[in-house]
Amino acid sequence: MFSDSSTPRRRIAILGSTGSIGSQALEVIAESGGVLVPVLLTSGRRVAPILELAKEFRPERLVVIDPDETHLLEGAGTAEISVMAGELAQLESIAEMDLDLVLNGITGAAGLRASLATLEAGIDLALANKESLVTAGVLLRSAAKKSGARIIPVDSEHGAISQCITGSNRDSIHRIILTASGGPFRGMTRDQLATVTPAEALQHPTWKMGPRISIDSATLFNKLLEVVEAQELFGMPRGGIEVVIHPQSIVHAIVEFQDGSSIAHLGEPDMKVPIRDALHRGQRAPGRFQPLDLIGHGTLSFEAIDGATFPALEIGKVVLDNPGTTLGAVLNAADEEAVAAFLSGSVGFLQIYELVERALGEHQPHRVENLEQVIEADHVTREQVRSWNP
Repeated sequence: MFSDSSTPRRRIAILGSTGSIGSQALEVIAESGGVLVPVLLTSGRRVAPILELAKEFRPERLVVIDPDETHLLEGAGTAEISVMAGELAQLESIAEMDLDLVLNGITGAAGLRASLATLEAGIDLALANKESLVTAGVLLRSAAKKSGARIIPVDSEHGAISQCITGSNRDSIHRIILTASGGPFRGMTRDQLATVTPAEALQHPTWKMGPRISIDSATLFNKLLEVVEAQELFGMPRGGIEVVIHPQSIVHAIVEFQDGSSIAHLGEPDMKVPIRDALHRGQRAPGRFQPLDLIGHGTLSFEAIDGATFPALEIGKVVLDNPGTTLGAVLNAADEEAVAAFLSGSVGFLQIYELVERALGEHQPHRVENLEQVIEADHVTREQVRSWNP
């Protein structure tokens, strides 16, 4: 639709192509008029959906990490499309396919190896997998510095920050303000939260997201992960990184500078906007979107977080105070396991906080120097949380 013969085509990999971020990324690619070419599509387990995507987008290669229906892969390859299975196949594909950019839309710690492999290969990384930075930010930043590759945030908040600080000296930033919708339970008491169901927690008021991030948004652990991510991406400015509740989800981030001025990024809640910006590397490429309707919204409001009812940010202060340590891996692993337990019905909503806080409290942190440390902390934490929730 938006072709431009003067723009060179870019070879794109979409990791987690059947998920929420991956699906929206492919919509952005479809509207690019051939400028963005999806040559590699991967998925975690879902074979049938990725085979359907292959019919539409005709990539050079498909990779399914852990196929749910192995028989569907047999004979699925053609002369034009190769089909492979396993995480190693994904990592090898990243290294050997002459990619211009990799979008990592994998959910959870499972995306870490792919993020590192991308940066080590000198390929720009459009990162929706915030867990990579939360668990091993120091390793990602080191790999990017060594290879010259860029880490381009796909989260709406971090993409917003990047745009707000473009052209500014990092030392001039005084404070970063992230916004949170407050999730589906904003205004509830702890007594009310004690009985909420997974189905209710999945009903996010403004964003359409996958199960884990939807639950994290309800607990506000997602916002804690985003603060850690912002710290890794932009450093900790003198005035710190703050979070305010903004129910309308129109203002995505605000950057306050040392001269007293502030720049805010606004837009309707639409993940395709930051995805488009990341895939086009900030070139303001045209695309389909809902225009900002300030009159229709009428009022944009902001509130302080009720930390007593939603204590995620307070629980996570130990992670923020100890950057570059294994506490990031513990936070993410404990949260993933606690959310999975809640979704399965084996623990209540408030127990998510209890499990994560206990995991952080019982961990002896170490400086992250290699990937093995992160993997070990992740593994031990998952085993602990599962043992506390038989």
